[in-house]
Amino acid sequence: MVRSISFVYLFIILAVGYIGGTLLFREMSTTAIEKVIVFYDARVVQGYDASFIRPIGTAVLFFVIAYTFAISEKTRFIVLFMGAVKCVLFGLSSSYLLGSGMKMMEYSIWWFPFQLICCFLFLVYCAVLSPPYFMRTTTRKRRNTRVIPILILLSAAILTIEMLFFYYILR
Repeated sequence: MVRSISFVYLFIILAVGYIGGTLLFREMSTTAIEKVIVFYDARVVQGYDASFIRPIGTAVLFFVIAYTFAISEKTRFIVLFMGAVKCVLFGLSSSYLLGSGMKMMEYSIWWFPFQLICCFLFLVYCAVLSPPYFMRTTTRKRRNTRVIPILILLSAAILTIEMLFFYYILR
């Protein structure tokens, strides 16, 4: 029962973050949105001219920052917030893509499914690093971190497939 609750919890964070990003798109100026999105994934703004290094660097940065926050007990509460921030950036980027006139077919077969999977895997990673209150053990057992390398490898594989799809199939 606790495992199913945790996945529902993570999907709710994903949905609320995505919706928050779309609402943020309505309130920000276009230049400010472009500056934020270029940090997250320059391909959204620059298209095929963008380097493939930036999305890889951003993904690695998110994983490293979340792990760094998870090391200390005092900053562990920020880890799931990092997951929510990534979901907000996903919603903001999606709204920008759709608002800028991207073809719906490209959006629906490239951006949305791959970013949805990447965001969810990152949220699972964050939940493993800093479990929600209902998943924490009451005893002083160490948390199970054997799944962390698997989540990192899955995220790297999804990112690689997404980049191959973007640069070679959609082009």
